[in-house]
Amino acid sequence: MQDDQLLKIKRAVADEQWNKVLNLIEPIISETANNQQLHYLFVLSLFKTKHYLEGLKYANDYYDFYANDSKGQNLYFSLLLACQDFLGAHQFLEILKQDHVDNISDYVTSLTNKEIEVRQQKVTLNQKLKKFYHLGDLSVREANSTLQEAKQLPATEYFQAAQFIFVDPFVHPLIRATVLENVVSLKLKGKIKYYWLDQQNHEIDLTRLTGILDNPVQIKLNKFLQEKLADSDPILLEGISKDKNLYLSYVYPYAKQVFKKPEEWVNYWLDDYYGRMHPDTEDTRFMTKWQGKFRKYTTELLENNDINK
Repeated sequence: MQDDQLLKIKRAVADEQWNKVLNLIEPIISETANNQQLHYLFVLSLFKTKHYLEGLKYANDYYDFYANDSKGQNLYFSLLLACQDFLGAHQFLEILKQDHVDNISDYVTSLTNKEIEVRQQKVTLNQKLKKFYHLGDLSVREANSTLQEAKQLPATEYFQAAQFIFVDPFVHPLIRATVLENVVSLKLKGKIKYYWLDQQNHEIDLTRLTGILDNPVQIKLNKFLQEKLADSDPILLEGISKDKNLYLSYVYPYAKQVFKKPEEWVNYWLDDYYGRMHPDTEDTRFMTKWQGKFRKYTTELLENNDINK
């Protein structure tokens, strides 16, 4: 980018001619990949011209910059609120709290006010809530779409509806686990009832949970997969890892109860892939039973041509 082009952009920004800023940057959009200032000005101009979804998309492409720069943080949070992505806003707020951002109270106030504003639109809010409550009546594809729309629910309403989803036996395990992980990310306290794969309701303390892929089982499975495949077959490693992440979603939040022996699970998957016979032991019979469940849940996803994770 030539100096005179940058000067024109800065003048347009100073004059708050945001459409002009867009028109000046769009022909050189590829340069924003290596120029944080230019990228910020482009996303800012999208925000100022009310292209909120597009602005959030570009910001997500360079999330690390927006998460670690004070101006970037403010712009990113403003985009989340403009898109009414309350789930994302609460999650980002927790990150800002962990980073001890000075003006955290301003972020909290902005989020609270936006949620109050949305609650006043009662007809629209109730329509979204009703659809979210009835996730179990939808196909996996429709449920996944509704799950994305539910991000626009204020946190209190999201949690209220989520508690019905947790005990609905007709909700696909992946969808149910995703909702639970979302609730966990909101840092809510208390105990819930959760319908798990054993067809029983379990009482769960939200404060004791971490994310689906944030647990010791995941670490051990990754370790053994890396040891056995990283050098010899990285493509197979990628495929098995993707399946493994799905399986961890299905069994959430009880991965430890299923993946009791992570190394044996990795050996089991490799035997499956290479067509080798499994030894007839109590452990392999246990794994075969669970692998059958995993295949069933994955088949249901593939039949809907949609995998959320």
